[in-house]
Amino acid sequence: MSSELKYLHALNSIPGIGPATLRHLKSYFGSYESAWTASEGSLKESGITSAAHQAFIWKRPSLSPDRELGKLLKENVWVITEEDNIYPSSLREIPQPPVLIYGRGDVKTLKGKSLMLGVVGTRRPTSYGLEVTEKITQELVESGAGVVSGLAMGIDARAHETTLNEKGFTIAVLGSGLDQNSIFPPENRGLAKRIVDAGGLLLSEYAPGTPAVKEHFPQRNRIIAGLSRGVVVVEARERSGALITARLALEQNREVFAVPGPLFSAGSRGPHSLIKQGAKLIESAQDILEELGIEYNKEREARVRDLLSEHERLILEGVEEPTSVDELKEKTGFPTSLIVTSLSSLELKGIIKNLGQDIYQKIVIQ
Repeated sequence: MSSELKYLHALNSIPGIGPATLRHLKSYFGSYESAWTASEGSLKESGITSAAHQAFIWKRPSLSPDRELGKLLKENVWVITEEDNIYPSSLREIPQPPVLIYGRGDVKTLKGKSLMLGVVGTRRPTSYGLEVTEKITQELVESGAGVVSGLAMGIDARAHETTLNEKGFTIAVLGSGLDQNSIFPPENRGLAKRIVDAGGLLLSEYAPGTPAVKEHFPQRNRIIAGLSRGVVVVEARERSGALITARLALEQNREVFAVPGPLFSAGSRGPHSLIKQGAKLIESAQDILEELGIEYNKEREARVRDLLSEHERLILEGVEEPTSVDELKEKTGFPTSLIVTSLSSLELKGIIKNLGQDIYQKIVIQ
């Protein structure tokens, strides 16, 4: 980890210093290390807000950049910045993208899925809302899409759980640190572990040890929308985090999809309001994919698989998530020459794609 990243992480560990302040500090001082070691007077003259200045002066004496780095290693949390190649290109498009992202799970999967969709909704769902979430999520996973949500109770948790049950890929974006004691809500810490164990990701722009506070969630929601091609709102009250996510998705030129519900249910008011404002009314994953210009046809994938050799089918099963040639060799026991030939054949058939550096992944069959 570079010295510059160490000081950026330390700065980001100060409550009240967000992406705008971090970028301003680097622009003014030339580096994060210079910003960290700047005098109180220089910090005040830099033009950061009074609140950020006070937080910096109050917190800096108790923070050791090296010790904070050690916490990342202890919690098995990686960190990337917007300058890294693996930083998601979709996040670069949004207003005030995260300067850095913390994660748990295999970092290579961060740019893996070609189609990611957000699925969000109320923390207090009805049985109808849970059933609809399960149905649509299952169909999305069957079509090859990945699912992004916020690990909250209710709709978010059901979307993650269904994705895992269907052997799909899911990303949970948190409004807290990713260390075990900070993951919120605590009731879903087991689910968070399942996501990582299954090859998914936990992401946050907040340093380990950061608690979940109210103002973090709208910030978190912009990342859910930013990672997604579109956002599905299942059940939501008129003023809810799910609707904030939908609004942010619209601002980021993402598609917004809304599931209609029973007329007299409070959870239907949010989706119905979105539909009145122009969101796409959906009843299935097919509606979502067609709106995105993707043919929804599970039978086609089955037909394509029937035309593959046994070697190709086994290799295809090994690239549900980004996988290297060496990893495929370990999984299958096939010689390198056979793996490379099979990968080339699958790529020509439009079933997988080369992500670069001999990393391959299955794509949505269209």
